[in-house]
Amino acid sequence: MQRREALRRIGGAAAGIGLAAGLGCGAARACELFPREAGWRFLVLRHGNVIGAHSFTFSRRDGDFVVEVAIDIAVDLLGITLFRFTHRAEEVWRDGWLQSLVSATDDDGTLWRLQAARRDDALRGTVNDVGFDVSGFVIPASLWHRDTPRTQVLFGTIDGRTKVINSEALGSEAVTVGRRAVAARHFRLTGELERDVWYGDDCGIARVAFPARDGSLITLERQ
Repeated sequence: MQRREALRRIGGAAAGIGLAAGLGCGAARACELFPREAGWRFLVLRHGNVIGAHSFTFSRRDGDFVVEVAIDIAVDLLGITLFRFTHRAEEVWRDGWLQSLVSATDDDGTLWRLQAARRDDALRGTVNDVGFDVSGFVIPASLWHRDTPRTQVLFGTIDGRTKVINSEALGSEAVTVGRRAVAARHFRLTGELERDVWYGDDCGIARVAFPARDGSLITLERQ
């Protein structure tokens, strides 16, 4: 199935307008489906203070494209850990579509274990031993994929639930990556997932911001 048709089926009108109103025609054509870099590393900040790290590692395995995600966050006060979050995930992609996803998450003591595999154009798997089925054409909510702003449905890599979103293009802004300023396109995702994401000219993530459960602002600053 063609990518545009698949995105249209699961994302409604968003796929139809994605290139023109979302990523921008020229930039979208210049972006490859998968990143060329070996990975990205981000510092996780809360109110400007570093509380952890978030990384993506990209590789090839027997022709498949593999994405490994690692998140480690700890909020401490006077030597006491008030909140801890760890997440490990592996996405395996083949012929442009997600073939399998396995993740393990500790959300401050709440454990999640997810495994899913593609079968008959669907992702079928379990979360904490409870079965689920979702469309095999969804894009994971890990945000790295270039088509994230073009869809209206994302697949939760922690709980396995589909999340309906709206995406608003807010224009180009300068953000800092490492020690240099780069131009990035700012998108605001709202709905069942709230994220502000800045994508560079290569469609790689340059910056992310979102509200934590306690209302504090969390940012991911790419190094």
